[in-house]
Amino acid sequence: MRFDRLFAIASDVASQFYCLKKVEMQYIHGKVETEAKNISTEAHEKLTEDSVKVKRAELWLKINGDKPVFALEMFLLAKYGDVLLAGKPESALFARGYPLTVFEYKFSRSSVVYPSYHVQVQTCGIQLENMGFDTSRLFYAIVVADPKTKGSRELRQNVVHTLIRNGPKEAVHSINDAKIYYNKFNREIAEKDLTWATEFWNKYREAQPTNNQNKCSRCEYQTKCE
Repeated sequence: MRFDRLFAIASDVASQFYCLKKVEMQYIHGKVETEAKNISTEAHEKLTEDSVKVKRAELWLKINGDKPVFALEMFLLAKYGDVLLAGKPESALFARGYPLTVFEYKFSRSSVVYPSYHVQVQTCGIQLENMGFDTSRLFYAIVVADPKTKGSRELRQNVVHTLIRNGPKEAVHSINDAKIYYNKFNREIAEKDLTWATEFWNKYREAQPTNNQNKCSRCEYQTKCE
């Protein structure tokens, strides 16, 4: 694989839909810290601060148990074509062995949902299915929240309560300081996106920069990009 990788990371696959050239720059020049990244990292750490660490064997028992369980940062590893995909969704809800909802939190002052957001959680759906899970009931929730929430417990509770109240149907929900985009997992769309993305990792496609100059002007690699 490109960059002598053993596997592709789900978040990198998603980032290809923002700018493929930027993904390449990160591997060539290393990741660059930015204020936005630091805020996001802090907020995501808050999401797991009150979680309980368990061994994988215990997690599998809970996933297949009688009670619903939230698995936070569960390591997923599955093959798609010739590429091994690795990732850790922020949270996934299971009930009696079925994955019901994968959660992805984004912290931004803009409530816009970009294609890369969908790709990241749809990729998790592919991973779960290729690991042997039945994804026929799977939805995913993209939560775009104001950075000031910093992944608070109140935010997480509001998200879960809203989705329980409205049931398993596609919708957009507005809650305090956040929007929830709730969608059904679609393998056909996910495979189409992944096929395009994995061509880069298999060296069938070279990295091309985005055509959006606004992205370029904000990019930390703009002086290195060719």
